[in-house]
Amino acid sequence: MEKFLLNPKDPNAFTSEVMHKVVLNDIDFELPEHIWDAIDDAFGNYWNVEVGYGGWPDLNSAVTSISNWLQNKNIIFSIDKITTIVNVMFDWIEQVPGATLDDDVVVIPHKDADFEKERQALKKMMKELDIEKDDGNYDESFPEDSSDSDDDHFDSVYISDKLKEYFPSTYSRLTKLFDEMKIDWGEINGTKDVWIRDYMPIQIAEDRYLVYNYDPDYLKDTGKEYLTDSHVFYKQVLPLSDCIDIKITLDGGNFVTSAKHRFLTDKVFKENGKPLYDSEFCNYLKKVFDSDIIFLPWHCDTSQEPYADFYGHADGILKWTGGNHILMSNHRESHPEEADEIRRRLEEAGYEVIEMLFDVPNPNKEFNWAYINYLEVGNKIIVPTFGIPEDKQALKYIREANPLSIVKGFRMRDIARNGGALHCITWNIRLW
Repeated sequence: MEKFLLNPKDPNAFTSEVMHKVVLNDIDFELPEHIWDAIDDAFGNYWNVEVGYGGWPDLNSAVTSISNWLQNKNIIFSIDKITTIVNVMFDWIEQVPGATLDDDVVVIPHKDADFEKERQALKKMMKELDIEKDDGNYDESFPEDSSDSDDDHFDSVYISDKLKEYFPSTYSRLTKLFDEMKIDWGEINGTKDVWIRDYMPIQIAEDRYLVYNYDPDYLKDTGKEYLTDSHVFYKQVLPLSDCIDIKITLDGGNFVTSAKHRFLTDKVFKENGKPLYDSEFCNYLKKVFDSDIIFLPWHCDTSQEPYADFYGHADGILKWTGGNHILMSNHRESHPEEADEIRRRLEEAGYEVIEMLFDVPNPNKEFNWAYINYLEVGNKIIVPTFGIPEDKQALKYIREANPLSIVKGFRMRDIARNGGALHCITWNIRLW
């Protein structure tokens, strides 16, 4: 089948003729001309009439609309093939400047002025609670997240220079969004892969960072060329900071923090050749991380099992949202027993856990695990979205968990297909 050279930045990239070639490039089945013409008409009706300006396009509604259109035209065509075609079209559209499926569409309507008004009201309320906290409902053992109340710091976000090379469209859209949201950002030059969270130092205090050995098992056989040595690169950003080499093997993505705890999956024991929950190693980790640790159960019997979690990253499982509140991914939908144990350990430590479980007809397991991997910079949150029904529910969960934050969606199917999302491709630090 003939392949076409196409560029999403061309002026005619969002036309029927180009879209037809895009689809033919990516499918492995026959698509008769008359069926494509019907699908093209159906998609035009879906995009311009059913969705309209400011609406919410998603895979399931698009497939249903096109399928119904074809049936009304007495055209029989496989629903699976329609789904494949729509996914190809959506993936192309998200690369076309001005035609993206998210950003301005998937926005939680909090303006900066509204946020500041609410923040000041919350500060006043918390002061009043501090005076009258003997009512039994105020838990001072879990301090609130200072990110929403301190005015003496700012957060900076960094991305790998490889993001521009490997995913140019995502790089362009993301950095534009950083600028629009007034997020301070920069690039780390000379890296070997986009997953900057995994190899850059972990900040545990104002001027204290931990450097570790980044040598994950999933890169040992085929990915050595992607190993970035953070001992070299952190000096681009932190030349005067106190960086301590903790001399353990770790991925930065397997580190989540709250006011009272650090969270790591117990893959850290396997990576360092230690028996599970070895007491000496546990004490060492507690010392270097300067905190109590909650280990999250993890397993990966084989990377071939459906939805196998061979990365073992805590930032793909949970997020602390302040106080004693934890937002947890839909880990249960793939590993229910593991999710039960994770929840038990968190609740035993005093946390209230909300799981992001989705009520949609056809859950999309390729992407819906990734919402928890959102980026938080001060009071601004960017959530990965995918043009699927779960997007709305995920944003609702995250908005309710972070009521004073400005929350925006960012479509990124290309990144998620490679095993990560927004938290994975960013590294943020707090400067005072």
